[in-house]
Amino acid sequence: MMLLLAVILLLPQAGFGEMIRYLDEHGTPVYVDDRDLTPAERRALRQKTQAAEQALRRSRTTSVEILGNQVLVPVELSDGNRRIQVRLLLDTGASQTVFHRHAITSLSTRQLGRGWSRLASGQRIATDQVRLGSLQVGPHAWQNPTVYVIDIEDSDAPFDGLLGMDFLRKHPYRIDFRQQVIHWQAAD
Repeated sequence: MMLLLAVILLLPQAGFGEMIRYLDEHGTPVYVDDRDLTPAERRALRQKTQAAEQALRRSRTTSVEILGNQVLVPVELSDGNRRIQVRLLLDTGASQTVFHRHAITSLSTRQLGRGWSRLASGQRIATDQVRLGSLQVGPHAWQNPTVYVIDIEDSDAPFDGLLGMDFLRKHPYRIDFRQQVIHWQAAD
């Protein structure tokens, strides 16, 4: 019996080729046996995979503007009918996403409440709680977000509000300061 097993194991493994992995147009991995492919087809699959992987990396990257220690992130807002572009300061010290009122006046928002917020300086400021249609940051869409609106005196700020931890904690990221991009990582 052992001799038969040894003979079987030593026989050439004809018919087994290399498995090639490529990504289809939806980013789904597909595996094929290379014995059925011509060299040209193998090259084409490798090129297709490289292009899909590059597109996936680009879709997970957002260009930002860095001014000193400030990371300004482009954000698209919608009320269902209109879309606007704003720049938010990425602020891990802000528990909520906040907009300067002048930045979103062209959108129809649903007011949910009024209250007070405390700034980093300790100062209290009147705050409106509103609902937007959507908020898009890079590849991440946040539907019907509850955000906050404040009136500010310094209208010369280079940003239109704060991108807070209510968004950031759900979307892992890494900032590349040299390239001025955010790399969005897959959430676990």
